[in-house]
Amino acid sequence: MDLGNWIKQEREKRELTQAHVSDGIGLSQGTISLWENNKSIPSIVDLYKIAACFGMTSLQEIPFDKLEIQKGDGLKMESLSLYELPSCDSVKTFEGKTYELKGFMGIEKSSGKVEYVSELYYRTRTVVTNNQVVAKRKNENDELQKIRSKKLKAKS
Repeated sequence: MDLGNWIKQEREKRELTQAHVSDGIGLSQGTISLWENNKSIPSIVDLYKIAACFGMTSLQEIPFDKLEIQKGDGLKMESLSLYELPSCDSVKTFEGKTYELKGFMGIEKSSGKVEYVSELYYRTRTVVTNNQVVAKRKNENDELQKIRSKKLKAKS
């Protein structure tokens, strides 16, 4: 199932209109329609708002492993999706903390604090795999965009 159909199915299951959802998350009804018709993809922040509007307590309740996330004519989005994050090695957050990723868990390198990747995703600034930067975002509200791999240089 694609993400747009999932959003529509979950909305209808709760007997909500697109207008109810748009009011609940603070975006236009047209935006909800674009998502449901796979013409646009919600940001991770918007997905969090959608989940809350549907009565979910976290992003972990969204079945990312069963969803295809596409935009328009079957073109895969260029964003690094939450469901791709567990296959990466580490992330650096906007707070300057680095988390080593172990599946769906992130372990903060200096303190050992453990967090789910779904909680880290929206705070992630840079994603690293095989000692290469593979995705980043400039601002917290931007999409996490895939980039051509850039080898990290060792600090001397």
